[in-house]
Amino acid sequence: MQTQPDQERLNTQANQPQEPIQNKAPFFDLESSGDSLEDGRVTNLYFQRFRMMDLSFFVFNLIGTGLTVITLELIHYDQQQEARLVILWVIFISNLILMGLAVVRNQAKIKWRESKGDVYSGFTKEHVELLMEIIIIVASPLPFLDSISFYFTNNFVDGDVYYYANELLCLTLAFRVIFFIRTTLLNSYWHSNRTDRVCSLYASQADYMFTIKSLMRNQPFTVNYSAMILLIFVFGYCLRICESPLNRIDVSSNDFSSYANSMWCVIVTSTTLGYGDYYTRTLLGRIVMSVVCILGNFVVSSMIVIITNESYLTTLENKVVILIDRLSLKKQMQQEAAMIITIFGRMHYAKRHLDLTEDEFTDMSKKMKKYAIQLKLTTRKYVAARALGSQLEEINSGFNSLKENLKQTSQLQEELIKANENLIYKIDNK
Repeated sequence: MQTQPDQERLNTQANQPQEPIQNKAPFFDLESSGDSLEDGRVTNLYFQRFRMMDLSFFVFNLIGTGLTVITLELIHYDQQQEARLVILWVIFISNLILMGLAVVRNQAKIKWRESKGDVYSGFTKEHVELLMEIIIIVASPLPFLDSISFYFTNNFVDGDVYYYANELLCLTLAFRVIFFIRTTLLNSYWHSNRTDRVCSLYASQADYMFTIKSLMRNQPFTVNYSAMILLIFVFGYCLRICESPLNRIDVSSNDFSSYANSMWCVIVTSTTLGYGDYYTRTLLGRIVMSVVCILGNFVVSSMIVIITNESYLTTLENKVVILIDRLSLKKQMQQEAAMIITIFGRMHYAKRHLDLTEDEFTDMSKKMKKYAIQLKLTTRKYVAARALGSQLEEINSGFNSLKENLKQTSQLQEELIKANENLIYKIDNK
């Protein structure tokens, strides 16, 4: 039995005003849990700083790439050595700036990731990426190597052939294209600080591969055509460099000194046509074309898959097609039935007035029988189309009922959470 003081204490607690439920923290709130982990405004500020550093890196990379292409033309035709040296020194200075920007960009990325709660210690993946970037930047045409050449023999021509050292270093521009692609992905809608936060809620990683997948889902033809164009231009450029030693001696056959011929060879090879009008004759050229074969098969097969997927009808489009098919079959049934009635009326009239021969009467009978068979087949098609439409409507109604059940379950779950909060509040006040 309860004593008198205990009863008075219980009455006092019952009469005390209770704290409203809506002012308490919810049982499970995604926004409050996310804010406790990171401040969205701070992380977005760090991300914008990282993106600005990447754009600066993009500008200097574009300058260096353009000057390298100009230098290649001067090296290929062995012209204007003084102007070539000036351009090489400008490339050297821009590369030094570019390496500094690569370090600053990497630090900005690490600061952004640390603001989101990531911990970096030791030699991480970001440091590996920075090291690879510096290697690609350093492997560019240099003014110190302008007069250096590498000689080798080739079975297709007589005598020694040679590569210029800076000519070989121009091949690294193929890797610099990765920097341009990276900046394009970083500035897309699918790669942002908000995207990273949403992906973290669903245990996903908002990396560049996620951005590519998102673009492939929403703009498949744009991504695939862009990949094909890059493949043609970049590897056509590389092929022209690789075959340049032979072109300096003999341009009568396989003239790869023309950029158009190089791109044409890449096109026919990547699409597995292989006409054989142009083919590589150097080891480096064959290595480049081997890569083209692999990447070309990938791009072409992706295009086939994209076209196949885009040819499928959506659920709503399928409903429209079924409805139009039913209307068309219904109209066809009316026309065939009208023809049967017309022929039967003419036969009945001719039989009463005896104005048809026996052969004409037989022909009209066959024609009426033909339309009767067609009407029977059309009726079956109409019934099947109607049954298919009703099945789709039944499935749609089933999904709607399932959605309603889920909504009711969610409401019941919210009521249980509120009841648990009330119980916890009562227990805490005892």
